[in-house]
Amino acid sequence: MTLICLADATGPYAVTTGPLLDGTKDFGTWANETNYIPGVTLDLKTYDHGLKMESAIALYKEAINATPVPVLTNAAIWGTASPTLSGLGKQNKIPLIDASSTREVVIPPGWYFGYQPSYEGETGAYINWILENGKADSKIPWIQKHYENRKPRLALFNWDNVAGRANDTEEAKCYAAAKGVEWVGAEYVPLTVGDCTAQLTRLKDKVDFIYIGMFGSAWQAVLKKADELGMRDQFIDIDPTYFSPPETAKFVPDLCNNNGALAIFVSNYDLFPKFVQEAQMKTKYPKEFGSYAVGWYWGDLASEAIRQTIKRVGAENVTGETVYETLCAGAINKFKPMVSCNTITWSNNSSLVKMDGGDSVDIRIINGYDPKVNEATYAHKAYIETTGVSIPSLLPGGKDVPANCK
Repeated sequence: MTLICLADATGPYAVTTGPLLDGTKDFGTWANETNYIPGVTLDLKTYDHGLKMESAIALYKEAINATPVPVLTNAAIWGTASPTLSGLGKQNKIPLIDASSTREVVIPPGWYFGYQPSYEGETGAYINWILENGKADSKIPWIQKHYENRKPRLALFNWDNVAGRANDTEEAKCYAAAKGVEWVGAEYVPLTVGDCTAQLTRLKDKVDFIYIGMFGSAWQAVLKKADELGMRDQFIDIDPTYFSPPETAKFVPDLCNNNGALAIFVSNYDLFPKFVQEAQMKTKYPKEFGSYAVGWYWGDLASEAIRQTIKRVGAENVTGETVYETLCAGAINKFKPMVSCNTITWSNNSSLVKMDGGDSVDIRIINGYDPKVNEATYAHKAYIETTGVSIPSLLPGGKDVPANCK
């Protein structure tokens, strides 16, 4: 049974998404060796698109025109490509499971199923966390030090692409206003971050919390410039679910405190299943690189979709179309994949649409990390963690969008 995974192993996202491809391949080997889906041999094929749209589309078409036809793909782990690939998935009747849950791929509901919360929902989860923790007696030392009796100030710092701009929506702004959080604005930088002095200068002395719309390898460059401008102690910075704070501790150890992430994955390598740990130890990836294990996460989630489809129609009748029907029927209900800290529920019918990711997130912030200790893997021991943070429904028409939002 063939599954297809495309990602960026050679372009700008490669540090974060490249390891996922190797994790996916290793999951496939392990699954077949252990008969993980009884009686089924998985053929997990991976492709490197190098963050080039023409390559992503060409490789996708090559993959789905092969024999046997795949029953499931991803959407390239790339928000810019996701709408195009989800359209091709519908056309070819092959569902997609991926992370970039932009409104373009989940509204109206189609053949795309996202395991990451919508970008608007992630922004809203951070707003919820700010309200819960932005108090004079907060458990967060930075907030205790900087607390003022006024509205907390939130800014976005994003890549200038589809996924980055997905955070900066009217629904998110309305939600912030309704909750009493001051929306400072959004700053955008190119995919390959250059000089961001102007963007940071506009935020200087005006922001308490930053929501990041980029991967850690890019954000590290922003932190270095913020430090040059005397701004590093002015904000807490939180990134989406693909971000690994220990990577920041590894590459900019003096700047990593008060950096964190919304999380749908466990906090560190020590919490991976032993067989995932052993597999990663055989690779070139250090323990700080959690995205290798995300390949196992994706493989496990895809396998559950196959397993549930077999229950419904039998192994001989598993096709892209029957997998899609299984997912729409709600077969993924509070499922917890490998290396996950939270569950996923998908449903798709006339009264309920939920195809945009996990049921909650954890928010972890590095605090008290000592850069003199040359072992970034211990950064997780300095986490301040809030578990089970709710994700508001902020896609258009969502139940948590304020009534007065236009």
